Amino acid sequence: MPNPIGNTFIAALLRSPLHKLLGESFGLITVTGRKTGRRISTPINAVRMGEGFAVVSYRRRTWWRNLAGGRTGALRVGGKTIPVTGRVVEDPAEVRNGLREYFKIYPAYAKYFDIRCDVQGRIPEEELERVAKDRVIIRLMPG
Repeated sequence: MPNPIGNTFIAALLRSPLHKLLGESFGLITVTGRKTGRRISTPINAVRMGEGFAVVSYRRRTWWRNLAGGRTGALRVGGKTIPVTGRVVEDPAEVRNGLREYFKIYPAYAKYFDIRCDVQGRIPEEELERVAKDRVIIRLMPG
C-alpha cells in the first residue's frame, strides 16, 4: 500500500528542480476525483510508449479509476506538465498483451513484477497471465 507521507515527499520532489534525481519515468499524475471533485496527485512510473505513456497499476488501487472513460488529467514528468487523456485497460487478456509490449520495450522492468524469465531471457506466457490478473494498464495520451 502506498505511504501517504512518502507520496507527499515524492510529489514535492517531482515538482521541484530536483525531479531529475528520480529518473525520467517517475511522474506525478493529477486527476479530479470522480466522486469528490477534488484534485488528487499520485506519484507513478509512467514510461513512454508510442506517442503517449503507459502506467501499470494494481487493480486494488483506486487512483486510476479517475482516468477511466477518457477522463483527463495532468502528467508531470521530466520537469514538464502535460495534459493527458486516460484509457484504462482492465480486461486480463488485453492487459497481458499490453504487458508483453511493455516488457519488449522495457525488459529490465520485469524484475519489479517478480517475473521469472526462461533460460533464453524471454517472459513465459504464464508469467504474463499471472501478472495480468491483478494489474491494469493506464494509457495516457497527450492532449
